[in-house]
Parts: sequence; structure tokens; C-alpha cells
Amino acid sequence: MDGKTFWKRAKPLIKAHNMTQKEFAEYLGISLSTLQGWIHYERVPEISMAYTISITLGVTLNYLLGGKETNIAIARQKELEARSTAAKILKLAEQIVREAKGLRPLKMAREK
Repeated sequence: MDGKTFWKRAKPLIKAHNMTQKEFAEYLGISLSTLQGWIHYERVPEISMAYTISITLGVTLNYLLGGKETNIAIARQKELEARSTAAKILKLAEQIVREAKGLRPLKMAREK
């Protein structure tokens, strides 16, 4: 099994879920050092953990192991990217509203 491909595909999906490696490791119930070891040494975890990772990331194990990109995997990654972008836009909109509330209306010059 190709660990390089596994992590090349898994890492962007972890990021797309807005999770750090530490948060992802905690979610999986493993130590951060274990996760980082797998990534650094390009090792695929045992099959049950690899399957859990794929399910957690919303893709097939076949995809993470280098199989043909399926419509499901592509759609999932695009969905996660869109959600991330939408969250950023919402955060900016909220910031604009907060700043706008602090502005005073302009006084109009009186007509003569």
C-alpha cells in the first residue's frame, strides 16, 4: 500500500474539515505523535484505522489508497472547500456589520 498517496490525499481533506493534525488525532483516539509518524514516514495505518480515517474524511478507502478519484471523493472535497469559503465570507460579513454599527451617519448639508 502506498503511504505517500494515502497522506497526499488525506492531508488536504483534514485541512478542509478545518481540523489540525492534533484535533484529527484526538478525534481518532490516537496520539499526535502516532499520526505525525504515519505522515512523516508515509505509512498507511492498519486496515481498520485506515478505514476509519476514510470514513471520517468522507471518502472511500480505495480513494485514499490511490484508486481512481471517484465522483464521491471529488464532490466531498469540493463541498468541504465551499463550506470553508462560505464560513470565511460569513465571518467577513459579520465583521463588516460590526464595523458599520460603529459608524455615525453623515450630516447632510442644508440646502439654501
